[in-house]
Amino acid sequence: MHTVGASNMLELRRIGAGFCGSVWAPTQGDPSAFKREDGGPGRSLFNDFEMHMRVLESLDRLTGLGDTDLSLHIQVPQCYRFIEATDQEWWNKNLTSFPRGYSPCNVLHSERIPPLPQNIREFLIDEYCPTPLISEIKASDANQDCLIRPYLGRRRITPSNKDWPSRYKAFSLRNFPLHEDQMEDLGIGADITTCAEMMAETLAMIHWYGGLDANDVEFVLAPPRNGTQPRLSNALGGHTMWLLDFDCCRWMTMDAKGVDQAVTAFLRNDPFYPRPGQPLWEKFRDRYLQVSSNIVIIEDKRRKPLPEMFIGRVEEAQWKRNERRVP
Repeated sequence: MHTVGASNMLELRRIGAGFCGSVWAPTQGDPSAFKREDGGPGRSLFNDFEMHMRVLESLDRLTGLGDTDLSLHIQVPQCYRFIEATDQEWWNKNLTSFPRGYSPCNVLHSERIPPLPQNIREFLIDEYCPTPLISEIKASDANQDCLIRPYLGRRRITPSNKDWPSRYKAFSLRNFPLHEDQMEDLGIGADITTCAEMMAETLAMIHWYGGLDANDVEFVLAPPRNGTQPRLSNALGGHTMWLLDFDCCRWMTMDAKGVDQAVTAFLRNDPFYPRPGQPLWEKFRDRYLQVSSNIVIIEDKRRKPLPEMFIGRVEEAQWKRNERRVP
């Protein structure tokens, strides 16, 4: 079991924060992440833990079948332990690993997703950072924690201009958003389809093998874990796609009501997924239906109509949205 032990009392450094809470990692050695439940109300770190474990279990079981038609390429951080605020033994050993003033709370201990290396970080800074901030951002410790959010469902309305004064205020490589048109500009357009298909097969697994709605999950591009091969190799170096953040996921029923729940989650999420009407949508849709079909044959053939229903209702909802935008 990975842990921050009493014998070495590793110092923890804050590497990110979200609505659910802050995320910390050892300053050296152990590739762990510790997510504290110190964010906004209404979020449950225990639900994050349960849903995370369900996704890992589903991925492991599918991989164990050895079926090439169900070969998934996503990486999901290992989930080691849910630590309660009342776990005196753990907190007596590890509270001093956090900065002074922090108190015990619920914590989720998981594998840390490796950040992108320095040469890729500097490439992104040179490409997108406002010129007056480049030196400051390159020297920033916080920007060492670089993961890329691939936004395949959004193109920028206007290309960014790194010299516009309005862009001088802030720049961060943490959860750096990379839109579809930016990927094309970087010359990695050929890999966009691969990313879309990885998202599609992962979503199919979560829906029809895990039985979850995938609400508010996140995808990031980052190096693969040690001992595994990168799925992609391009201007962003050797990397793969990771899946994380499960605290908003909920169980869904295997019927039309569950499909509607999954559709709502899909449309509300950040624009990771391609949208109907984009050329990329067909690739996403085809891979989603292919993997879903193979899963329902294994799980329950009565679910066979549901993946098609999901896709159809996503397309219908998107068309209605588009109609409302037309003046």
